[in-house]
Amino acid sequence: LQADAPGRSRGGSCRPTSSMGSAVEGPVLALSISTAALAVAVAYLAYKLTRLDMARLPTYPSKIVLIRHAESQGNVDLDAYRTIGDPLIPLTEKGEIQAREMAEELKELVGDKNIWAFTSPYLRSRETARIALSVFPRGKWHLIEDPRLREQEFAGTFQHSVPDRSEQRQYGKFFWRFPGGESAADVYDRMSMFMDTLWRDMIRVDLSSSVVVIFAHGLTNRLFCMRWLHWSPRVFEETSNPPNCGFIVLSLQPPDRTGQRYYRLTPESLSLLGLDGESDVDDEQHVDLAESSPSTWVLARSEGLGLWRCGPWFRRRWIRPVAWQVEGGASGAGPRHGPGPRARWQMGVSSSWTRGQLPSAQM
Repeated sequence: LQADAPGRSRGGSCRPTSSMGSAVEGPVLALSISTAALAVAVAYLAYKLTRLDMARLPTYPSKIVLIRHAESQGNVDLDAYRTIGDPLIPLTEKGEIQAREMAEELKELVGDKNIWAFTSPYLRSRETARIALSVFPRGKWHLIEDPRLREQEFAGTFQHSVPDRSEQRQYGKFFWRFPGGESAADVYDRMSMFMDTLWRDMIRVDLSSSVVVIFAHGLTNRLFCMRWLHWSPRVFEETSNPPNCGFIVLSLQPPDRTGQRYYRLTPESLSLLGLDGESDVDDEQHVDLAESSPSTWVLARSEGLGLWRCGPWFRRRWIRPVAWQVEGGASGAGPRHGPGPRARWQMGVSSSWTRGQLPSAQM
């Protein structure tokens, strides 16, 4: 019998000399493609992270102005809380006059700058903001309603009786909690979260030619200062509420010797808060209460990639507007609501964590 020719079957059909070769080629090819794709992805990620670190610094407003609402019905009649919910307490006639007078003072303070404004959702704050901003052209201001700026909750419902505060001072005004309501420490936590939003606005919107104005409540504004200026609970307890329509002004300062910029309370603001500018409480001798500490409130861009200080990469933002061009002042338009008819954007790379630490750890 004649032997079969190599590579040919008895029936004359061709067959591969080795099935193992074809079985190996497939996985090797897939592995090569996967490795190449991974290399491209890593290179792209490195490029993006480098761009993130080179993102522009926040644009700091020249001032941050905290304004307590005008006189409300609850300020002159505590029984109003029995039948009207705290969020719905309106201004009195005197309060409306106060708000109009305050508007002229605010106009002088702001000058020709834009206003990036926030307001508590409580009616008395919204009415104060409406009256105050009515003296400015529509294209000069932008108003955002933020529930985190609401008043301390004393009961969470109608107040059928005056809250018992007999133990407040003994326990500590910062930590003591109203039964069924909030402590000042709870409001402090809200202020911390609100400041994260304010920092992101400084990143996303060019606020260098603007003034930030916050229409809120006496306690809320004091706790904003406490958080921003690193006051201890003991210092906070030495402060008092400013009068209705009282201004608390934080002014942007020139760079210090380390190149950092920071904000400082005006002398008038310190006086309204009942402080003399230096702490003499316990172990806080010679602490300047008027300014934020550049050593802990870092405004500079991180060096190198600094990824170990910038927080999780997935929390970064990928939108960088280069200018704030608001065509109207209606609430709802702005960076947190996406591009719209009132805000023009340019896409790019940005991050609210390029200052070296998370915003909540900086202020």
